[in-house]
Amino acid sequence: MRSKLGASFLCALMLFAAGFSQNAYGQDPLPPRQKTGEYLDIAGSKIYYEQCGTGPAVVLLHDGLLHSITWDGAWDALCRRYHAVRYDRRGYGRSDPPKSRYSSTEDLNALLSQLNIQRAIVVGNSSGGALAIDFALAYPDKVEGLFLIGPVVGGMDTTSHFNERGSKNMAPLDKGDLKAAAENWSKDRYIIGPGQEAARKALYNALVQNPQNLKYSPEFAIQNPLPSLSRLAEIHVATSILVGEFDIPDVHAQSGAIEAGIPGAQRNILDNAGHLIQVEMPEAFTKRLGEFVDLQERKGKDVSAEILQSYVGSYAAGQIVVTIGVKDGQLVLQTPGQQPFPLFAESPTKFFLKLWDLQIEFNKDSSGKVVQAVIYEDGDTIKAPRL
Repeated sequence: MRSKLGASFLCALMLFAAGFSQNAYGQDPLPPRQKTGEYLDIAGSKIYYEQCGTGPAVVLLHDGLLHSITWDGAWDALCRRYHAVRYDRRGYGRSDPPKSRYSSTEDLNALLSQLNIQRAIVVGNSSGGALAIDFALAYPDKVEGLFLIGPVVGGMDTTSHFNERGSKNMAPLDKGDLKAAAENWSKDRYIIGPGQEAARKALYNALVQNPQNLKYSPEFAIQNPLPSLSRLAEIHVATSILVGEFDIPDVHAQSGAIEAGIPGAQRNILDNAGHLIQVEMPEAFTKRLGEFVDLQERKGKDVSAEILQSYVGSYAAGQIVVTIGVKDGQLVLQTPGQQPFPLFAESPTKFFLKLWDLQIEFNKDSSGKVVQAVIYEDGDTIKAPRL
């Protein structure tokens, strides 16, 4: 009989919890921290930001078309559970356009310092995902986890199809026709999935009302001397990647590269969505993010290197062989063809993942030798003898 691990566990490795958890967002009134926007002055440039709520810090980084209003559909739900922060990057929305050399990474760091946020879940869509990655590399101690939506990464080339499509959508701007460019982007089959007409209209209206978003130029942006693509293995926080089914192939390729590069990263596809998932399906976005944040809030305990080493080996979970190893002083779990996933100690014998709800417990015989791993997943118990 085939073990549940063979189907459910590997499915989770590929799809990350296809079903949602029951931790629904409550309908409590918004906490008193709810505010209108404020401005942070960085060397004479004003950066617009908003914050609300209490709880774990969640920082939202917008894409390259919209500014922080891209999170409007999810904002109230996030404010009920978290200390949520969103802001307009330079040249977008209500923030000043760049006038001199600047670093988006340093802007984000300045904002977190201003708000006294020591550590946060960083959420980034598209180019906001690239910024989230850059920030995790520059300030690893300030990142609790990465939740990336249709992300790209610095240092990875785009295809001619991607470039030509962008040039075609922007072409009306050469004649001063902002509405035509906004219409091109709103009708783009990769940006908004089929049937999402309300999201399509919202995108069009936002671009018409904020023409600076389409006119942003990166000429003053300081580029990283070493592309982030080559440094992804340096990131050691839980990373969840969510990509819309209808997003452009370039984004799927870049998301795959990010998944392959960041140890333990998990990539998932959301059906019927395009590039702006938070605009198209805000409830699905908040649900997925909520599950991820809940897992990051679980704190692991310290376990000695000697105990960790005693668990190293292979375990037969039905037709699947699970390999337990130690990497950089941390226990990791791996199945054939997959990246190693870091495990965190609940106790000296029981460990958990921070990417989905799975625990593993190690059993010993009377002599003290580890003989079995017991895996708990989705209410099932899978006994895996040590090979």
